[in-house]
Amino acid sequence: MYAAIGMTPEQASRIQAYEDRLARDLLAATQLSLWEMLRRTAKRFPQNAAIQSEDSSVSYLELVERALRCASRLKGMGIGRGSRVSLLFHNCEEWAVVHYGLMRLGAIVVPINTAYEADEVRWVLERGESELIIAPERAVGIDFAKKLERVDSRLVHGAVDVARLPALQRIHLLPTRGVGLDSESDAYRELFGDPGEKGLDPRSPVTGSDPAYVLFTSGSTSRPKPALCRGGAYVANAVALSRSLDFGPGDVYPAYNPTFHSSGLIWSLTLPHAVGGAGYLIPKFDGAAVLDVVTSGRITHAGAFDTMFTMMMAAPGGAEADVSHIRAWSVGCTPSFLRRVLESWDLRGVGSIYGSTESSGLCALVPWDVEDSEVRIGSNGRPLPGVELRIVDPESGKQCDPGEPGEICFRGWCLFIEYLGMPEEMEAAFDDEGFFHSGDYGWLDDDGYLYFRGRYKMMIKTGGENVAQREVEIFLEETLPFVNHAEVVGVPDDVWGEAVVAFVEYVDGRSRTVEELRDLCRGKIANFKIPKHFIEVEAGCWPVLGSGRVDKPKLQRRANETWGELR
Repeated sequence: MYAAIGMTPEQASRIQAYEDRLARDLLAATQLSLWEMLRRTAKRFPQNAAIQSEDSSVSYLELVERALRCASRLKGMGIGRGSRVSLLFHNCEEWAVVHYGLMRLGAIVVPINTAYEADEVRWVLERGESELIIAPERAVGIDFAKKLERVDSRLVHGAVDVARLPALQRIHLLPTRGVGLDSESDAYRELFGDPGEKGLDPRSPVTGSDPAYVLFTSGSTSRPKPALCRGGAYVANAVALSRSLDFGPGDVYPAYNPTFHSSGLIWSLTLPHAVGGAGYLIPKFDGAAVLDVVTSGRITHAGAFDTMFTMMMAAPGGAEADVSHIRAWSVGCTPSFLRRVLESWDLRGVGSIYGSTESSGLCALVPWDVEDSEVRIGSNGRPLPGVELRIVDPESGKQCDPGEPGEICFRGWCLFIEYLGMPEEMEAAFDDEGFFHSGDYGWLDDDGYLYFRGRYKMMIKTGGENVAQREVEIFLEETLPFVNHAEVVGVPDDVWGEAVVAFVEYVDGRSRTVEELRDLCRGKIANFKIPKHFIEVEAGCWPVLGSGRVDKPKLQRRANETWGELR
């Protein structure tokens, strides 16, 4: 093993020992509920900070006590094991308290994307069959109360009866005061209790095998699908991530990922709370605000997608920011984009991951001890112990050889339980051997390292040829030195069937003509892969989803609307 990356026997032995230890840790972690994880960590590190923000700090002991009081109040509302509760929340202390209160009871959280509009919120409530919705009246510039009323005018604080949402029984809205929640209000005290009030017993019958969350897939190509996931899978993935990042007691990770995404659940809460670290709460991702935190010395580790890096670096002073004190970064971007970031920022301990909603957040990552920089930057890591990865030809189903691209498939403890109410989609997603077919495009090398390079559904059929959007994006970022970031879409065209269109951000801000750009591509990539048109995007102006990734459907709509003018 490991021959392809020129590893010495000593290095190979060290990584094998690392993976053997990790296998034992993950086996134990999968048995723990998210609540039991927190309870055990609090017994070890009661006075360690579990949650921090600019002006407050909550210890593990305090977090447990507050969560138990909340659990007691929720139980009084009829919430128990298996109850489904929707949270419409930003990153704040109360979100963490409610989360753990629900986990103590064995309830199932059905989070709602804060950017969703009425029809999308209704879809989540219908598919998730939520019994209770908990939300601030307003926060981070969003009027959540009005958002719910736009779904149905009867969705107001208190008991509700809406025929189209038969499972829904109650809305609990938390009044706000200034930038935070009004802790003196009756609604706040009704949910969180009073200081000193006795909470539930900390012992819980819930295990790691119990369902904990219904997370909705991104919905980039269809309606989001509700994936029911086990709590123990999130705990194990957080433990694996802590090993990969060398993250431990007293370390601090910035909690700016959204509450409705696996990145928020794992990176913001479960990662630090699995090992005695802290999540540093940032209400929502803002390039300048996050840049201030990552350069302040208040955090030890961090992570970002490509668009997050772009927004931070576009903020005042971002390009010259000193982040050298951060010991490790978990990243999600193309190798070429990451190399450009490394030209400006001193990122240490960089490691990519591969995962999805259906893998409970991740299923492959770069081991901490890997020293080869090309593997750390270029690959998406090795499968976690107990997880099998397989690459297959999507048409024939034949397993691909090392280095041969195909569809990424996986199975193991990280797998979700089911798509709620979607038996046909479940049947289509799995093969006879229990492998989940992700729809992702990539390959495995001789040493088992995964290289993810896009979605099969994000293929462009142009002139009878298949073009992977991700392949062209990587080509533009790696080959044209002035292209900082690229996103590629296909646009319906009478001649080509689909035309390749690229959205590009330039390092120097100088505009280029389409022919100038096409000329620079010729002879370096097949002609049919060269974009027919280029659309410039200014730094910091990419449309972004709540998860922090580029909103590709919005780019697609823009390209479709303007294609007649561009030709």
